[in-house]
Amino acid sequence: MSNLNVVIIGGGVTGCSIAYHLAKHGVVSQIIERDAIASQASGKAWGCVSSPASILLFYEGHRTPKGSMRPCLSFFVEGLRRFPQLAQELREEGGLDIGYGELHPIRVIFQENEGKYLRERVSELNKEGFEASWIDGKDVRARFPSINPTIFGGVFLPGHQVESYRYVLALLQAAEAKGVSIKQGEAVGFRHQGSKVTGVTLTSGEVKADVFVLATGPWTGQGTSWLGKKLPMTVTREHCLRIRAPQRLPSYRLYSSEVAIVPKVDGTVILGPIIYDVVTGFEDMPTEDARLKTMEDAVSLMPNLKEAELIEHSAGIECWQPGGGLPMLGRLPAWDNVYLATWTGPFGIQWSPAVGRIMADLIVNGKNAEAEPFDPAKNVK
Repeated sequence: MSNLNVVIIGGGVTGCSIAYHLAKHGVVSQIIERDAIASQASGKAWGCVSSPASILLFYEGHRTPKGSMRPCLSFFVEGLRRFPQLAQELREEGGLDIGYGELHPIRVIFQENEGKYLRERVSELNKEGFEASWIDGKDVRARFPSINPTIFGGVFLPGHQVESYRYVLALLQAAEAKGVSIKQGEAVGFRHQGSKVTGVTLTSGEVKADVFVLATGPWTGQGTSWLGKKLPMTVTREHCLRIRAPQRLPSYRLYSSEVAIVPKVDGTVILGPIIYDVVTGFEDMPTEDARLKTMEDAVSLMPNLKEAELIEHSAGIECWQPGGGLPMLGRLPAWDNVYLATWTGPFGIQWSPAVGRIMADLIVNGKNAEAEPFDPAKNVK
């Protein structure tokens, strides 16, 4: 085991993945969590693992500028490739089933003119080596007999799913089996000497370490402010409705421009709006308006969901790079031993294998070429 003493602030998927991958290097870290493991967005996420083609078709150029997601496409590739193996590893190392399963997305459209554009884009992406295929309305209806019959067609893509909360817990338990510990406490500041942080101040005392990692999602800016650094970010709220459908749905993630319908391995179904709320502060409470709109859009797409039973409605907040979609991974400027892992937006689950691996390598070896495009020095003032 290494003598390097690392404290990770934040017990979500990013913090737990970093701890797990550090343990693979022989570095036993301590996680500090204010509430409970995966109590925020990580535990409320849909748990979908998407293909790079899905991001290039329906994300980049719509929610983020065209070309903005290319630097992190390898994160999507790694997530898609790694999760089948990771599910087995975590079952063996941590003793938990993470609810892994194949779940191929089908993005449906109603307008013929949009179909022409998508067929052309699918062909272009196929030439680049990305997997995606166009399916016509008849094929979509064959897979979903109860779907809105006015569907024109859709794009079929590769994908997986996990149960997000169980996945984060499995990461933690596998890390704990390697010596990682967790401490409950609220961080309120740092102590430092010169350009080196010596300890994190909690409401219950102080924890000293050689290296500190801020992996607290939208709250990361609070931590950087204690060290005189301003971290820009856009914060959004993602709603998640878990329902029980009248009949078990086909095992595809079905989504339109308005809503996603995500059948889970346990037979429940997640519904979520495609458009997220931009919020100020830390507004993570689910709203009645969002519930009603999401159910309305889901029933419009799949009419038999009108009879569904609502099991749970939750919401979590996520942070993004303002105006873009890249993560921030690396050392905080002007500080020798403080690292940031943030701006993962809705991709925290999917990116966690790559982010955990890269951050662990960066901390242990002092550099990692994959992290360079996401260096905090480019954005932190």
